Amino acid sequence: MKMIKTEQIKLIRIIILIILFILLLYLIILAWPITTPFFIAFFLAYVLDPLVDWFEKKRISRIWGILIIYASLILIISAGIIYGFPRIILELNKFADTIPLYAKQIQEYIKIWQNNYSKIDIPESIRVITDDTIEQAENFLIAIFKSAAQGFVYFFTKIFDIILAPILAFYLLKDSDEIKEYFLKLIPVVARKDIIIIGQQMDRILKSFLRGHLIVAFLVGGLTTIGLSLVGMEFALVLGLIAGVFNIIPYFGPLFGIIPAVALALLQSKKMAIYVFIIMVTIQQIEGNIITPKILGKSIGLHPLIIILALLAGGHLFGILGMIFAIPLTGILKVILTFIIKKTMEL
Repeated sequence: MKMIKTEQIKLIRIIILIILFILLLYLIILAWPITTPFFIAFFLAYVLDPLVDWFEKKRISRIWGILIIYASLILIISAGIIYGFPRIILELNKFADTIPLYAKQIQEYIKIWQNNYSKIDIPESIRVITDDTIEQAENFLIAIFKSAAQGFVYFFTKIFDIILAPILAFYLLKDSDEIKEYFLKLIPVVARKDIIIIGQQMDRILKSFLRGHLIVAFLVGGLTTIGLSLVGMEFALVLGLIAGVFNIIPYFGPLFGIIPAVALALLQSKKMAIYVFIIMVTIQQIEGNIITPKILGKSIGLHPLIIILALLAGGHLFGILGMIFAIPLTGILKVILTFIIKKTMEL
């Protein structure tokens, strides 16, 4: 009789927890517009936590470790703003001034191509399809530039969130052990061990992808900027930033970084386009064979076909951001599904 009552009490508790969890999700959805700084804070805390732990191992308190890291980041960001930001603005202004010239060159290339294309005796249906494809490509490029401009404006509308996020991250880093312990206590003792195992596996995937790829992206962006500057390529810093950001995306990312660089170089000269292509390919080879294996180590255990499918799905649903986060989310989903299958087989 006591056992039946105990089981009933456990069931009631589980139901209450599920209801509370659903209510919490509902509140998060309602408050979604104000959750941005919290997500940024969680991301910062997760990325910086290993550094804080390293200082703690060196017998430096967590608070002092966080302050040292914050001070270092402020110096790096300040140097970037003072020395890098003006150059980026200068390059963007210069690019804006040269757009009419580039557009004129592109129009001339298109006219030449159209003249050659119109001489070819091909069926009218194929010609219509080709014309539609060219028009869609033009609209796609215009949409990319519009999205970039909107993203730039959106960044400045979120300045308050960006300022608030490091403050929230400070408290998350300072009390990370207490926060973890608190959430573990909310989990039933029976499931606690399994949750810890899943959490460790997820942490390994996120650690490999987020922390590792950020370092790799920074190195690729830096090497690209240096390489393009050495051959006298215009907009080297902006193209380096583009290459670094896109490098986070497996398989397709390097291609997305090479195309704009080679296209702009081609408008300068064919010789420059060859130089840029060689530099970009060389950097990708260095990244793929030296940098990534050293920093990332083992892969997250996904088959290349699954990775490509996840990238295509993420790009289709959420654009570039979807492609960036598709792989870690797929890796996490794999961990959960593998665990569920394993537990089901044990029953």
